[in-house]
Amino acid sequence: MDCKNALTEAHGDLDKAVRILREKGIAKSSRRAERVAAEGLVDTWVSADCKAGLIIELNSETDFVARNEEFIGFGKSLLKQLQENPGWTSPEQAPVAQVAELSAKTGEKIAFKRFTRFNVSGGGLVASYVHPGSKLAVLVQIESTKAGAASESLKELGRELCIQVAGANPTYIVRSEVPTDILEREKEIAKKQMEGQKKPPEILEKIAIGKLAQFYEAQCLMDQPHVRDISGKAKIQDLVDAAGKKDQAQLKVTNFVRYRVGAD
Repeated sequence: MDCKNALTEAHGDLDKAVRILREKGIAKSSRRAERVAAEGLVDTWVSADCKAGLIIELNSETDFVARNEEFIGFGKSLLKQLQENPGWTSPEQAPVAQVAELSAKTGEKIAFKRFTRFNVSGGGLVASYVHPGSKLAVLVQIESTKAGAASESLKELGRELCIQVAGANPTYIVRSEVPTDILEREKEIAKKQMEGQKKPPEILEKIAIGKLAQFYEAQCLMDQPHVRDISGKAKIQDLVDAAGKKDQAQLKVTNFVRYRVGAD
């Protein structure tokens, strides 16, 4: 019926009818814009020298489309375009027509939601991790005082940090990044929890400090217990220090990002 209507509108001109159908396909795609695309995939790319990296989130309406080879391939093509266009700072700079075309093919709303780009100059590296299923991914940036190619021990540290961020979901890298208002909130919570306890002030202070330490362990990457350490004694800072000792360099985690499909 659509073809017949297009031919009628084009007064029998087949080429014009094809163009009308294509235009209507795009129009249908634009009407999908109001629908919710909460499924999809996350993917990463890291350069061969580990000095640059990218992470993206591409959304669809259903997991069925997210597992489609063409959808996965489009994600790869976005990563390639981002590599070729280092000046892009927003998903809106990606070709809209390509997104609309895929939307027309799948019949679903497709959205290039977000991306993050890391670059290291001098020593250090960018590492990435994509959890099986492509619903969770991590990008980590490490700076090193040792110039040149990343050592195997540094690459191994990058992998471990990515897995840590994926599993433990820290909010900050170090304690100094925690905003003052957040710290004050945690202190107030600790005080409320201890109300009515008949203990000396110095004991209550120690308890409050202990509760704050628990907050740091949960929220600050360097304070977190290493998720793959069976003993539970090793902290991430210990891991970084050990890798730095092997490399005879000062290492510093300067950035990380964790993408989960559908999350803000």
